Amino acid sequence: MIFRRKFIAVVILLILIILLQTRVPESQKVFRGIFGNILNPVLYYTEMTTSYISNVYNDYINLVGVKKNNEELREKIRQLKLENSILSEKLTEYNRLKKLLNFKKAYDFRTIACNVIGRNIEGFLKYIIIDAGSTDGVEINDAVVSYEGLVGKVVEVYRSSARVNVILNVNSYVSVMNFNTRTVGILSGDGEGKLVVDFYDKLDEVSKGDLFITSGLGGLYPKGIPVGNAVKNTESVNGIFQKIFVEQKVNFYKLENVLVVKDEE
Repeated sequence: MIFRRKFIAVVILLILIILLQTRVPESQKVFRGIFGNILNPVLYYTEMTTSYISNVYNDYINLVGVKKNNEELREKIRQLKLENSILSEKLTEYNRLKKLLNFKKAYDFRTIACNVIGRNIEGFLKYIIIDAGSTDGVEINDAVVSYEGLVGKVVEVYRSSARVNVILNVNSYVSVMNFNTRTVGILSGDGEGKLVVDFYDKLDEVSKGDLFITSGLGGLYPKGIPVGNAVKNTESVNGIFQKIFVEQKVNFYKLENVLVVKDEE
């Protein structure tokens, strides 16, 4: 009831003010000043609040847009990293195959290019598996090389693959010669993943770093293929020969591409 009376009084007051402004124009300035003093602060803070809310909303929208852009950029970066990795691998493979091709050009024999698809270098019997077999012309006892040097020989042949025993095996028995002195010896694995040359003339002087290559004797391995470099030499038990320890040229743990050697062209 009291609220109703107050409401009616306010309405009547507003009507009187409107009538007064209509009949007495000079009073408009007075009432504008009064109402301006009352309403302007309210309008000011209302506008400030509205502006703040609007800015917060716009900032939120912008942040959402920035987050989306960041996610898109991160995805592009991931794609670029993947593409870079693929290109880097292709470049590495290209360089590897180029070296293999240059190696092939240096020798006069026919070859079959293969990929290494399996390996066991840690076991007692050390070998690799290649992706070429009888249908490709691979045969038992074919020599296998990489651009670094001698790998081993084929010991088992299947239709589309073959097993190659590497020269690290104790029974590999490769006839080799010192590139500098032309002295011949028999190379094989020492059972610990290293190479050693036995039956090497005790009187021949061997220097650290001397290159050993295949001698061509025995007809199994073509002559002139790099095998390894001398690390040290010791006198054999019988005192007639000296034993040469050799560091192999080929990194068998990273071997990926090889050539199966056929007859000379």
